[in-house]
Amino acid sequence: MPPLSPAELERRREENIRKKEEERHKKVEEIKAKKAVKSAERATEREKQERAKQAEEARRNELKEKEKKRAARIAEIEAERAKKAQSESKTKTSGVKYPKKDVLELKAVFDSYDDSKDGKISLREFTASMAKNKKPSSTSSRDGKRDEGISLADMGESLFREMDVDGSGEVTFSELLKLMYPYATAHELEVMAKWVAPEKPPEPEKVQELSSSQRTEMKQMFALYDKDKSGTISKAELHQALQKTGLSREDIKELFDNADTSGDDSINLEEFMELMESTGMYS
Repeated sequence: MPPLSPAELERRREENIRKKEEERHKKVEEIKAKKAVKSAERATEREKQERAKQAEEARRNELKEKEKKRAARIAEIEAERAKKAQSESKTKTSGVKYPKKDVLELKAVFDSYDDSKDGKISLREFTASMAKNKKPSSTSSRDGKRDEGISLADMGESLFREMDVDGSGEVTFSELLKLMYPYATAHELEVMAKWVAPEKPPEPEKVQELSSSQRTEMKQMFALYDKDKSGTISKAELHQALQKTGLSREDIKELFDNADTSGDDSINLEEFMELMESTGMYS
């Protein structure tokens, strides 16, 4: 085979260079394409991660909001339960399902009609009180004159008779309660009446009578203090008897003056016994 000419060699060299360059370029493009694919994959993964992160954050916020609402609802239920328990406790305690405030207001109205303040409203008191608060109505007759309509007194008497359950001619607050609370039980009516009942004054303390032995002991003490056997105790005798008890002269003088109710500057047996009783020694 004849040797290649320089021109042919140059041509072939250039062809090889061109092929290598094409191969290199192809590889470069393949590498770029792979890099682009990987970059896109990484971007997609980042987007997925970001979306997942946002979704997780949204889920956490939703859970927090639900927990907040749940806690608020629990607090609301507990408050309602406590209020209901308190209300039931009051109802169980009093046994009345009606508000005490309403009963007190009703009693205030009743008292405003009770001019005599005897706890009862007469027909006269009732109609008079109604007349203070409302003027009688009137209508026109056919001839153009003004005719009085149903008088307030007539209306008042009709209403009064309805309240006067026992027909006594007087309305008590208990009768008014029965009219205003027709479905109240006897126990409820009794409790509501007690709500507005005036407080009873405290009973006076019972005076405890001295026993015979106590009276005898006082007489013996009186005789002991009555040094001159005059039947009375002087200020000097009382001071002599009490000076060793720790009382001062002023205290003994005050004690003597309080006991000497007759003002004769001496203490007789009756005054002495009253003095002893007042000390509380014989209570």
